[in-house]
Amino acid sequence: MAQAPRDPTLREQQIAAIATMLNLNQKPELVSSQVDQVIPMSSDAEWKVLIFDNFGRDVISSVLRVNDLRENGVTVHMPLKNERQPIPDVPAVYFVEPTSDNIRRICEDLSNHLYDSYYINFSSVIPRPLMEELAASTIPSGSSAQIQQVYDQYLNFICTEPNMFSLNDRQSYLALNDPTAPETAIEASIDKAASALFSVLATMGVIPIIRCPRRGAAEMLAKKLDSRLRDHVMNSRNNLFSDSNTMNFQRPVLVILDRNMDLVPMISHSWTYQALVHDVMEMKLNEIVVQTEENGRVVKKKYDIEAKDFFWNKNASAPFPQVAEEIDTELTKYKKDAAVISQMSGVNSLEDVNQL
Repeated sequence: MAQAPRDPTLREQQIAAIATMLNLNQKPELVSSQVDQVIPMSSDAEWKVLIFDNFGRDVISSVLRVNDLRENGVTVHMPLKNERQPIPDVPAVYFVEPTSDNIRRICEDLSNHLYDSYYINFSSVIPRPLMEELAASTIPSGSSAQIQQVYDQYLNFICTEPNMFSLNDRQSYLALNDPTAPETAIEASIDKAASALFSVLATMGVIPIIRCPRRGAAEMLAKKLDSRLRDHVMNSRNNLFSDSNTMNFQRPVLVILDRNMDLVPMISHSWTYQALVHDVMEMKLNEIVVQTEENGRVVKKKYDIEAKDFFWNKNASAPFPQVAEEIDTELTKYKKDAAVISQMSGVNSLEDVNQL
């Protein structure tokens, strides 16, 4: 009996959105393989360079690896802030936050004619003054015709799990709870959070029912997000939710709560595999740094947690003693499989391969 198709996870939807951006905002063919994995593929992908700021790097690196970028035609990827050599006859895809500094660096690239054409993608909505600054800055160099696209991508959130995301704002708790914080700082933090939540909802294609406690930052954020959603639906010519069944009675519920309602998880973690790895080792954006000794020196090795990592997917939330047993089971299975392959091929080591 065939299984009913499941809804895509938030991570899969973000990957699909990034793949569309990398293919010059043309939707590529999507090839679904393992659970929680959508690998964008395009047989005729145009070769291009990818330029990003720090936030754009974090968004992409949390869900894609270098091989995924290459499958989407990205041959070179570089930070916007670095000095870069011209690569003529090649289009450049930019993925950056809409800030004045980023606009200035992009305009410098245009005036220096670093690339053949420019596809500029902002992680969130670019304000009109910055758009005007971009347009005005291209006039002296006569490079405006090289800009092929300017897109708001609504991707200003980090997705490290199939259905879990982070706003990646380490200062938000301090900004919203510091009694000496000015009103402007509080409003800026609320605006940033509302923008990121709007992007999550736009990526999912849903308009939720919003619930929150009265008074405090949670209510401020809920009202700001509600206002953004209403303004977009009523006034936008390109409605991001037009293709979804937003009037369905099964609309999701978005519950916004204050962190102060439950502080214990911040200082007391469980004995699960994922929690212990996060606490004991360096873990950030699905990358784990392990310190080992080699020739008497301490060396840091980096390991990526990929969506197709079957062991992590199976054991991340399991108690550590159970994970230790799973490690022994999988290692035994690996040794048996390796022995079978060696018997069939007659290859027992890399030295044997070199002699073939």
